[in-house]
Amino acid sequence: MKKSVIILLAITALCVVLTFLIVHKYTNGRLPATETNKINENIVYENAYIVSNEDNTINFVCGGKLFSTDGTMQENYTGVADISVVDGKIKKISSKPDVMTGKMLSYNEGQMNIEGTGQMPMVSKQIPVYDASGENVQEIAIDELVVGAEELSYVLDSGKICAIVRNNDPDLTYIRVLLKNGSDELWDDIAVEVSADPGGTQTLMINDEQTDIRKIESIKQYFEQSGSDTIKISPANGFFLFDGHTYEGVLECRQYDGGITAVNTINVEDYVRYVLPSEMPSTYDAQALMAQAVCARTFAYAQMHNGTYADYGANIDDSTAYQVYNSGGTYESTDKAVKDTAHQVITCGGELITCYYFSTSSGMTEDMEVWDSQTPQYIKKVRSEDDNSPYYRWKAALDASEYTDEKIGKLTAINVEKTSDSGYVLSVTLEGTEGKITYKTENDIRKALGRYLKSIELNDGSKRENLTMIPSACFTVEKSGDGQFILSGGGFGHGIGMSQCGAGKMAENGASYNDIIGYYYKDVTITDINDLAG
Repeated sequence: MKKSVIILLAITALCVVLTFLIVHKYTNGRLPATETNKINENIVYENAYIVSNEDNTINFVCGGKLFSTDGTMQENYTGVADISVVDGKIKKISSKPDVMTGKMLSYNEGQMNIEGTGQMPMVSKQIPVYDASGENVQEIAIDELVVGAEELSYVLDSGKICAIVRNNDPDLTYIRVLLKNGSDELWDDIAVEVSADPGGTQTLMINDEQTDIRKIESIKQYFEQSGSDTIKISPANGFFLFDGHTYEGVLECRQYDGGITAVNTINVEDYVRYVLPSEMPSTYDAQALMAQAVCARTFAYAQMHNGTYADYGANIDDSTAYQVYNSGGTYESTDKAVKDTAHQVITCGGELITCYYFSTSSGMTEDMEVWDSQTPQYIKKVRSEDDNSPYYRWKAALDASEYTDEKIGKLTAINVEKTSDSGYVLSVTLEGTEGKITYKTENDIRKALGRYLKSIELNDGSKRENLTMIPSACFTVEKSGDGQFILSGGGFGHGIGMSQCGAGKMAENGASYNDIIGYYYKDVTITDINDLAG
């Protein structure tokens, strides 16, 4: 009897040891710099990350928190596991050693596209992502991952991804830009060809293989004939032509139910070369162009950690929603500004700022109050000399007589409810024959009133028509007749961060690009991107 009990105890002990084995090692087991929490009495911590097992203590991360409890393991293994707790003690640890690796090309709520593997299902919409690339293991949001730049480890459970581990910083050499079809993300069809080549030797590379093809007339037809839903196109050297514009880098097209995406993968420095003259006149003083180059580069890097276009495999798009990209080629003056500030970005407290900038102020910049949001440390209100811009002052004529809004009917009154101390409208109510509606953010206000916009007279006497938004939310209202209103306003854009027109004038007066950046942003440092962790 005693012998049977001893054998049973030995088997039980062996099983406990085996369940505590974690066979896949991701990192060297560093603790996250977070407050340690006690484990709950009865719970299963699913897909937790075991950080370390030292001095009879097991430390693991789950749900964004660090937990610490008594326990021992055979070895100091680390990795993803389910941890069962009964009566406040660890009962069982079930390791998850089934792991695959690869570059993440895109993701949505149900699956991930992994280079070399294809689409892989996820166990749920919200799986944990553990960043083990730095000194401490931290749980991060999935949209902090950089599409197209991450070699990741994918932990599998029954063939589905249940957790993701980042072991290394992402490679931020390239940025992936969604080339939009006007306001749409998808194209019905796409044609691509090499740039003009008098020698006739330029051809396309397709899926990294050299061909003798100079032009693809229909990507849609290619998909039908090849049976593939993805194609990568690039010139053997030089440029390719798409939708009337010349591009560098690679064009990746993917077929979706509603159409085809066009994503341009390009070196970040080259991306900034094409953004700079699209966002600021190339005739501006060199120091203003350099300030804009640093701002554009900072904005690009900050937006890489953005999941908006993750399903399409892109970091940003080419519109004003991010930065205007490649609207008219490059110039010697703007290329030089990019080269002279290569890799420089703006940081605050060691982190990239979201580098807001805009065209023209009305004499004062704004903070995030105009977006009804909390203002970060680096955004401040400053006086800005923009009186050399035609948009410094303007009058907008609104005509509501021919427009019926589905919510409020015919517009009868525009009531400004609240303004900032520099004159930006923070709340406006539109009253109509069928009701009223209030708008409280700068972009919504500009769009709402833009529906009635007839014409704008600018500070230099010129006029603009066929605009869909009023220039800024800095205005006063005067009713001029039945359904007729005059807005007297100033500035162009949201008013937050650096005024491009103001930067131009500062540069003309002798300010350096460091001076300009330091004037418009608070408590910031210009840093080399290579000195920042990914």
